[in-house]
Amino acid sequence: MKNKKIKWVIGGVIISLGIGGYILYSSSNKETEPSYSAFTLEPLDPLVLKGEVKAMQTEDIFYDQALGTVASIPVKNEQEVKAGEALVNYQNGEAQTRADQQQRAVNKSSLSAQQATQNLTRAQTKYNEAQAALNQSRAELDREADPENKETLKSKVEQQKSELSAANSEVVQAQQALELANTEVNDEAAALESEQGKVSTTVNATQDGIAIVNEAGKKSLDTPLVQVLSKTKQIKGTVTEYDLTKLKTGQEVSVTSIGSNQVVQGKINSINQLPKTGKGGEAEIPAYEFTVEGDFPWAYGSSVQVSLQQPQLIVPENAVITEGKQTFVYVYKNGRAKKTEVKFTEVNNAKIVESGISKGMKIIDNPDESLKNDAEVQVVEND
Repeated sequence: MKNKKIKWVIGGVIISLGIGGYILYSSSNKETEPSYSAFTLEPLDPLVLKGEVKAMQTEDIFYDQALGTVASIPVKNEQEVKAGEALVNYQNGEAQTRADQQQRAVNKSSLSAQQATQNLTRAQTKYNEAQAALNQSRAELDREADPENKETLKSKVEQQKSELSAANSEVVQAQQALELANTEVNDEAAALESEQGKVSTTVNATQDGIAIVNEAGKKSLDTPLVQVLSKTKQIKGTVTEYDLTKLKTGQEVSVTSIGSNQVVQGKINSINQLPKTGKGGEAEIPAYEFTVEGDFPWAYGSSVQVSLQQPQLIVPENAVITEGKQTFVYVYKNGRAKKTEVKFTEVNNAKIVESGISKGMKIIDNPDESLKNDAEVQVVEND
């Protein structure tokens, strides 16, 4: 019995020593095999920006006080219109008053012209009569043989020449007076036409589209009375200064309607290089407008989301090791850390991969000085 007990005690000691040794061995291994974290290199999530459906071209018609008061708006809200079609009719009471006054001036000048015409007619008649009398006296002088009578006729001819010259002067003066009167009539008539043109004015559409009528525009000079929105639509969105460099003209994007989740492909058409004027304080982040062209079926003013793919591969700063002019990362593969040279482009303090690594690789994001190339390591994946 005693021998059996001794054997059990010895066996228990041996087992205990074995377990303790295993634990010490495992702990030693964990201390000698450092653990790192790693992530899988993937493109950034799509950049999603807010937008709104707008007309590609918009014609705004504001109330113009100089044209008078709005007599009528011959189009209905959301009516389709063509270029040249009447949008707003004005009536100007002050212009009507001036036109009435000008009409009286035209009547007066026309009467003066009529009198000048009559005066010219009388002067021409008098001149014709004087010319006929002179011709007759000259004929009598030519036939007269008696010297005494001949002298009398000569004196008569000279007198009639003077009368003819005076009659001619009257004709010239009457012609000048008539020309002046006619000029005045034309000037007064042109002024009348001008004033009559201001009495009623029609503003016409300069483009085809859909008319949007807003009666509030009659009372506010800042609100369009009528807008003509082109049937061709665009998306107008905004982007902050942080993401501005990610947008390029001609870039393909996906546009999603907030209301229906319908997706339409589009292309960035323009990017405003000046920020929108903000209403907030100095801390407000500058935002820039951009437009997207495409075949968008949604109503004007509809809210949309504009999604831009971001194919860039970005590596965090703490994963990069710099040695002189070279930059490296550790790629984790088959339990080992492979030191790999990588070239980056710096954009807004982000390191964008140019070459050296590719999508799907696992990158150690917390390398330290003790990590060596081809070292066997344990990693915790952060994907």
